[in-house]
Amino acid sequence: MKSGIHPQIHAKSKITCSSCNEVFEIPTTVEEITVEKCRNCHPVYTGKEQQAASGGRVERFRKRMAAQKKK
Repeated sequence: MKSGIHPQIHAKSKITCSSCNEVFEIPTTVEEITVEKCRNCHPVYTGKEQQAASGGRVERFRKRMAAQKKK
């Protein structure tokens, strides 16, 4: 293998969440990273996931079909 082609790993890189200002450390190739959502504030991990908005294409289609059947 060639020497000197692999990136340097920083054992304690500082990761900062811009939403909740949480700071944690992980090993990575970059010394500092800012992320929008972290595991503490992301809806998937917190269980506060938003439901999909109703009234999409399928719902409009079903509404039209139901209206035609009533006629």
